[in-house]
Amino acid sequence: MRLWVRLGSAAVLLALVALVLAVRGPLLDAVAAAAVAVACWEYAGLMRRVGVPPVGWLLYGLALFLLLRHADPSGWATLEWGLGGAVVLGAIGSLVPPRDTLQQGMARWAAAAGGALYLGLTLGALLIVVNLPSGAAQWTGYVPVSGGLPGAHAVGPAHAGQWLVAIALGSAMVGDTAALFVGSAIGRRPFFQSISPRKTVEGALGSLAGTVLTWALAAPPLTGIPVPHALVLGVVVAVVAMGGDLVESALKRAAGVKDSSELIPGHGGLLDRLDSLLLIGPVIYAYVSVTGRL
Repeated sequence: MRLWVRLGSAAVLLALVALVLAVRGPLLDAVAAAAVAVACWEYAGLMRRVGVPPVGWLLYGLALFLLLRHADPSGWATLEWGLGGAVVLGAIGSLVPPRDTLQQGMARWAAAAGGALYLGLTLGALLIVVNLPSGAAQWTGYVPVSGGLPGAHAVGPAHAGQWLVAIALGSAMVGDTAALFVGSAIGRRPFFQSISPRKTVEGALGSLAGTVLTWALAAPPLTGIPVPHALVLGVVVAVVAMGGDLVESALKRAAGVKDSSELIPGHGGLLDRLDSLLLIGPVIYAYVSVTGRL
C-alpha cells in the first residue's frame, strides 16, 4: 500500500513539475521559491535536532537570493554580491546571538550559509539552465528531420533549456524508482550501510541503468544532444543524484529522524523528494558551460 501511495505522490509531483517547466516565467520562480522556503524550514528543523540551529534570516534570505538571482536582467544580483553580503553580515551577526547560544554563533552562521548553498544555489542553477535563451544551447547530432528520416542536423531548439532540466529531473526520478524495484527484488549487498541501511549495490546499479537509459532515449531527439554527450550526462547525473540522496540520508541520520517532515504522503518531507535532485543543477550548468553549449 505504501508503495502505491509513494508512486501516486511522485506522479502528482511530476505533473506539477512538468506544468511549471512548460510555463516558465514568474510561475516557475514562484513555485521554486515556495519549494526552497519549505526545504529551508525542513533543513532548519533537522539542524536544530543536530544541535546547530541555523540563523533564520540568513538561511531563508540567502537561499532565495541564490535561487532567484537569474531573474535580474541587469546582472546586478551577481553571485559574488550575495555571497559577499552573507559573509560580512552573517559573520558579524553571529557575534550577537541569544545568550544561551553565544558559543554557537559561528556554527549557526555556517549552518545557515551552508544550507542556503545546498538548497538555493543548487536549484538556482536549474533555473538558469531552464531559462536558456533561444539558440543558446547548440548541439550537433542526429535528430529527426522532415519526412521522419534521421539525419545530421545542427539544432538550437527554443526550449532546449526546458528539455535539459525536464530530462535531468525525470531521469533522476526514473533512477530512484528503478533503485526501489531492483533493490527490493534482488538487492543483497549493502551500499553505504552506515548512512542508509536499506540501499543496496544492486539498487544503485538499477538506478544508474535507468538514468542513463532515460538520457540516451530522450535527450538526442528532444534537445539535439549527440548520443555520446547524452550518455556522459546520464552517468554523471546518476552518480550525483545518488550522492544527493546519501547526503540527505546522512543529515537525517545525524538528526535521528526517518523523514525530514510528514508533508508528502508516502515520501515524508519535501527534502525527501528533492534529495536526489538538488545537486543536479550545478552539474548540468557546469557541463553545458564547459562544453561551450551555454
